[in-house]
Amino acid sequence: MNLEAHYEEYTQIKSLKDKNQSHQLVRKLIGKIASNFPKDNSYSLAWFTAALIDSEKKWFVVKLLEKVNPVPKSLFDDLVLAALMDHDPSFNRWFIEPCIKSFGKEQVTAKIMQFASHPQVVENQGVNKVMYWVPRTAL
Repeated sequence: MNLEAHYEEYTQIKSLKDKNQSHQLVRKLIGKIASNFPKDNSYSLAWFTAALIDSEKKWFVVKLLEKVNPVPKSLFDDLVLAALMDHDPSFNRWFIEPCIKSFGKEQVTAKIMQFASHPQVVENQGVNKVMYWVPRTAL
């Protein structure tokens, strides 16, 4: 699976002027990728890890992870850290929800606390922003 090519296709689809067509094509693409999600392919999982720190690609990753259950354990730390680093408290929810669905609120809370002293998390007030979503996430 060439994830970089899928990401490029996703960005092209998202830029279509016909938003209805764009939405339908994104759903189809995401469904296709999710059905072949690389749960144990270290190369593909490394692509996701790198994408989670990219300001644009991370949204492709979370869109895809909405459809993947369970989330691979190897992405857990990266997703929580991405949530804690995101500046917008409305959007960090998209990183936390798949983690809660796959690992439960207790493990997610423990992981958040593990990263709480990370300098960028402290600077961003990430714990406060993310913990807002943890008890409210419906499963």
